[in-house]
Amino acid sequence: MAKRETTRAGTKGSKQSRATPTSQPELKGKLSAEQEAGERTHERLVFVPWVDIYETETGLVVVADLPGVSPEGLEVTLEKRVLSIYGRVEEDTPEGYSQAYREYEVGDFERQFTLSGDFDINGIEANMKDGVLHLAIPRAPEASAKRIEVRSVS
Repeated sequence: MAKRETTRAGTKGSKQSRATPTSQPELKGKLSAEQEAGERTHERLVFVPWVDIYETETGLVVVADLPGVSPEGLEVTLEKRVLSIYGRVEEDTPEGYSQAYREYEVGDFERQFTLSGDFDINGIEANMKDGVLHLAIPRAPEASAKRIEVRSVS
């Protein structure tokens, strides 16, 4: 199971509270402490997925558990060494049925990592099967030494 992430100040992590709604009448014209700090609010629950990261000779392999996320609902970015994974889960209630009981919460998934070192963003490969994301992130080739010719100026 994934840990739950909330967006209230001081409750980020595995707490059981819900995210706060973004439109509150008492906040009109004001910025809350969360917004000033740059924390993003969510309209629905957001979970922190379980992730395994493996280092290989050629780079990194990231395996993330994203149950219920389709490849179309997945957004993976690598910008300025920050790897971001966001997966949107669509609720799948059969037509003509109304829910009588639910033992689990439906929500999205979000996780970010700061990577050390340089990686080849054009060589990243992503595959998704049965709710499990596999990312292969190759290291950027090291710049080779170059001999610089020095000319005499007269």
